[in-house]
Amino acid sequence: MAKVTRIYLARHGQTVTNREGRFCGHAETELTDLGVEQSRALAVRLERAPITACYTSDFTRAIRTAAVALGERGVAPRPDPDLRELHYGEWELERESAIRKRYPEQHRLMREEDPAWRPPGGESVAEVRQRTSRALGRIVHAHKGREVLVVSHGTAINCLLSTVLGMPESHVFRLDVTNCALTEIEERAGRLYVVRLNDSSHLAGLS
Repeated sequence: MAKVTRIYLARHGQTVTNREGRFCGHAETELTDLGVEQSRALAVRLERAPITACYTSDFTRAIRTAAVALGERGVAPRPDPDLRELHYGEWELERESAIRKRYPEQHRLMREEDPAWRPPGGESVAEVRQRTSRALGRIVHAHKGREVLVVSHGTAINCLLSTVLGMPESHVFRLDVTNCALTEIEERAGRLYVVRLNDSSHLAGLS
C-alpha cells in the first residue's frame, strides 16, 4: 500500500494585531508573549512527529511560529507566498468598528459571507482558495509518504480547508481556526482527508 502523506496545519501564534482586533493580511505584526507560549505548546504537541519539511507564509508571524514549533529538528521553514493571509487592501491594520462605518456595504457582504465580498484593493475568498490549494498540492506532491508542518493564517486556512472539504465559498468561515491549534490532513491514494480539525487541547491553561 502507498504510504500516507500527513500535513500538520497550524495558524501562527497570537499577534499584536490579533489582540487589538485589527485586520492584518499582508501587513507585518509581531507575536505577543502569549503567541510565543502558544508556539511552544505546539512544539510540545508535535515533538514526536517525524516532520521532515516545513512550509510557511512569507510573513514573520508564521515563520517565527514554525521555527519555535519545529524545536531542534534542524528543519528550516520554507516561505511560500501562496500561504499568505487574505490581502485586506484598504482595510489593513484597521479595526472592524472603523470598517463598519467607512465601508458599510462591503462590511455587510463580509458578515453575510457573500462570495462577492472583496475588501477595497484586496483579495477575494476565491483567489485565496485558489492559491492555498495550489500550495497544498505542491507540498503533497513533493513529500509523498512524509510528514510536513504548514504554518499559515486564519482566513487562509479557512479557505484551504473549505476547498479540501468541498464547501461553497458562502461557507468558508464556518470553521474555527484558533491560534496554534492543530489540524491534520492526510493524502491517501490521491485523495485528501481532514482527520483532525482545530485541536487546541495542547493550549489548555494558556490565556
